[in-house]
Amino acid sequence: MIYKERSFPAALEGLTVALRRLPETHQVYETLKQRAVSIKAGFGGEQELDRVLENYEFPMSTYILNDVSLSSSSLFQIDTLILTPEFALICEVKNIAGELSVTENPPQLLRITESGRISGFPSPLAQLTNTCQLFEDWLTAKNINLPVLGCVVLAYPKQRLSIFKTTVPILFPSIIPQHVRSLYTNQPLLSTEELQSLAQSIVKEHRSYAPNPISTTYSIKPKDFLTGVDCPLCNTLGMTKKGQFWVCPSCNHQCTTAHQQAILDWFLLFEGPLTNNECRRFCEIHCSQFTRQALLNMNLTPVRATKNRGYIKQHTQHR
Repeated sequence: MIYKERSFPAALEGLTVALRRLPETHQVYETLKQRAVSIKAGFGGEQELDRVLENYEFPMSTYILNDVSLSSSSLFQIDTLILTPEFALICEVKNIAGELSVTENPPQLLRITESGRISGFPSPLAQLTNTCQLFEDWLTAKNINLPVLGCVVLAYPKQRLSIFKTTVPILFPSIIPQHVRSLYTNQPLLSTEELQSLAQSIVKEHRSYAPNPISTTYSIKPKDFLTGVDCPLCNTLGMTKKGQFWVCPSCNHQCTTAHQQAILDWFLLFEGPLTNNECRRFCEIHCSQFTRQALLNMNLTPVRATKNRGYIKQHTQHR
């Protein structure tokens, strides 16, 4: 059973907002665009595995947890974790276009595109080994004796991979259910109740992370971003406030809450706290009282005294 669903990548949210609010001629626009494409591809690959697993019934109790972030001696992230009474299987999912090769020394994934361009990425085998070790440590700290296994999942059969001799399984999503079944020994180490308790503990200790604001990560000046409220219907920036409605100058769509997305955009782009003055600047709002009420209605956390009060959006931790 799918016990923890996969969430939309937070980093992609920030990139999407930045691409919408930066001129295409900006010096980092193409960098942001390429990064967004890469994250979308990775997320799409993970969803391909999700589709296979959510439609499969395993013969024994099985908990599938997606997009898990835990802390052991350091923070670590698991694309897909399959828990059974006999073992835990960590799936490291990759969706990188081009001809791929993995080197052992140094540990690296190389990608050659059709144009002949060569790019380097972290080795999925090294990543998998590190993640398995950290999850083993996490289990040990809880006195749970459960073997931790791993595999690399190539999202689509069209991906080609050259690799040195390794014992790590490299599989396509459609093969994962059979691979899991091939590992069964009919010698469970955890009872049904213990397995459920383990899954619950993982979800409870899962730590959702907010990526650093885009302006910080890519050293973009606040003045470089386009301001204003964008239309939820046609995405045109520059809605104007007329009475209680925001009105789109392009499609004439009217909305009373369009400013809320602009406020959320701000937190993806900049480091808080967000003050009344800054909110009015970014959203192009003229009324201080309306802005104050809008911020109060956003379920944000106020900081500082009434004078110069700012608001922050609660995150667990930046990456």
